Amino acid sequence: MSIEERVRRVLAEAVAAEPPLRGAPLDHALRRRGRRPVLVGAVAMALVLAAVVALAAVRGRPQQPPAGPTPTTTPATAPTTTASSPAVATGGWRTYTDAAHNLRFRYPPDWVLRRRNQEATVTLAPREHARRMLAWPPPFAVTVTAGGSYYVGEAPEPGMTAGRLPGGQAYLRWESEIDLNTGLPGLTTTTAPGAARRARVAGYSIDWGRDCKGVKPYRCGPHGVLVNIQATDPALWQRHLAAAEAIVRSARPVTPTRPSHGDRSRPACRPNQWRVIWSEEYGFAGPQRLFLGGGVRYLGGGPCHLRTRLELLVERDGRQLPLPGNPATRTLEGDLPEDAITREDGSLVMRGGPLFWSFIWDEWCNKGLEGPTLRLSAPNGQRLRIGDPAPAATPSPAFRACQDRGRPSRLAPWPPA
Repeated sequence: MSIEERVRRVLAEAVAAEPPLRGAPLDHALRRRGRRPVLVGAVAMALVLAAVVALAAVRGRPQQPPAGPTPTTTPATAPTTTASSPAVATGGWRTYTDAAHNLRFRYPPDWVLRRRNQEATVTLAPREHARRMLAWPPPFAVTVTAGGSYYVGEAPEPGMTAGRLPGGQAYLRWESEIDLNTGLPGLTTTTAPGAARRARVAGYSIDWGRDCKGVKPYRCGPHGVLVNIQATDPALWQRHLAAAEAIVRSARPVTPTRPSHGDRSRPACRPNQWRVIWSEEYGFAGPQRLFLGGGVRYLGGGPCHLRTRLELLVERDGRQLPLPGNPATRTLEGDLPEDAITREDGSLVMRGGPLFWSFIWDEWCNKGLEGPTLRLSAPNGQRLRIGDPAPAATPSPAFRACQDRGRPSRLAPWPPA
């Protein structure tokens, strides 16, 4: 099965479309090259309909719906105002509670909420658009999924921003416009001038901390909540976006969770207990962004807490290239063995977690940067040679060619601070 087919399958499972998604807009947003495949679990970005495509996506194991209380919706009793732009008065809003997946949020009383055919996924829409809220594309809809894997996904779309909800949960947010005729972000059809149909989409991937709710025991660990906001009409986008953002800001865990960074009371991991892994793959996001990612293997020696800093250096013939952000550093923090990459049936499995590392290199084709070598270093003495990037054999519309576009090159860790 090709990567594109696997991505389509995971996207279809993630949004549980009714009917299934047609022309998933992210299929061509990112291409991946490499010499050895790595199996990636249902990472947080798999739900996104307008930002990025996960580099490779197959589920580590199937998940069965857990036993637990049925999600409930109740009227709100205390009027409040949620900060938004513009401010939205939330007095009288209803409360949706899914205790099995540790999620609670509020929504307007004149909106309709429907559970999807995927566990822990609901879609909301203004009542006048309820008839088509589960169609693709909907006039306006908000889809919320709880119980996903770690909120930091694999594929960084240019323009993503980081922030925190009023409750303190960290999130990544992205926004894009999609041509519904081609299913590609930011592109319009050329076959029928004036016939392009466009959709506006925004997404949140939110850090929900560590717990075991709604998942198999082997997935106890850091989880995320995914939110997708869609509109096919610019007027509807302007009319309902503030309410949709207020829904996101109202989200809270039903019960407290442990921090995603792990248990800092554990003994610190010794240098011989862990090893940095690169899967010998890299990808392209947007027209000129190189993406590198990997994880950490656990080598044994007892449970421990790892906090370490990785450094990515771009050099040529042993000399550091004059590149802004070079070298780039990224801090990892998590628990071993829980957050480590595992090997199952001879393949590496990355389900997403705080010990997943990633870097981006924007405008890597600039003149003067030819023939580079990338080296990843870790404080335990490891030094991995990654090699030089190469353009995709069959460039996608989002990645047309490797060329110097006259824009500044930059090396940086992912996600943004």
